[in-house]
Amino acid sequence: MSATGATLVQLTDLHLMTGGALLHGWIDTWARTAEALEAAARFSPDAILVTGDIADRGAQVHARAARLFEHAERELQCPVIVVPGNHDPAGSVGARFNRQRIASGPNPADTVHMIGGLRIIGLDTHGFREAAGGLSQPQLRWLLAVLETPAPGGTVLALHHPPIDCLMPALAGRGLARPGELAAVLAGSDVRAILCGHYHLPTSGSLGSIPVWVGPAVSYNHKLFATDAPAHDQDTSWFSVIKVGAGQLSATPVRVPRPLAVTAPVVTMPARQPALL
Repeated sequence: MSATGATLVQLTDLHLMTGGALLHGWIDTWARTAEALEAAARFSPDAILVTGDIADRGAQVHARAARLFEHAERELQCPVIVVPGNHDPAGSVGARFNRQRIASGPNPADTVHMIGGLRIIGLDTHGFREAAGGLSQPQLRWLLAVLETPAPGGTVLALHHPPIDCLMPALAGRGLARPGELAAVLAGSDVRAILCGHYHLPTSGSLGSIPVWVGPAVSYNHKLFATDAPAHDQDTSWFSVIKVGAGQLSATPVRVPRPLAVTAPVVTMPARQPALL
């Protein structure tokens, strides 16, 4: 973390598949994730945030994903902070993830990390195979207790389901249920931003006075105003670069270059171990 603040790279909605299967019959989501990590390295991130949907439809990929993220931590020399999404079964983001957390909450993926003076809190918004996500009362009480002590550089929240609506009719009602409860906990706190995924397109808004950034997906993205079929822009893969500085916050979507023109990869996927897939 530099004197001017922290650089965070957000990957979201990876939708990793098992056994070499391709998403929608042709998208290699493991390759896209590796390419996104490779491209992210060029921004010298202070932390990587993975905001949910590691798996596609509950696929048993989390052991292999944990190995990939551990490898990325070593290569990029920064923590990888992971929360589950609605495609990740309960408990799938467990002890093998978030290896540099300094505290945990009611769920295994409720974590606290410190990046210099910046505090990052990950929250499990549940909702596996459900329309919307949510936070339990024990989670809200834990979050309130953590936020009672401000962090020197403020706090960023990472969660999957956005506490703001999406303009796409197909995604209406699929964000965080009862966002007002979260807003009440955050009122007067040092939270400077809420970073989310889930919508497969970049979106911004606010929860009260707190900026909300919804990152575009690594796997594929929606076309907000599709004038012809299909409504998915499946040939693009994106991540976000978030700068958190003194009194400033910026979030920028970055398209993953494919294929990457490098001679020596910074991040490579560990060898497959089929027994753990």
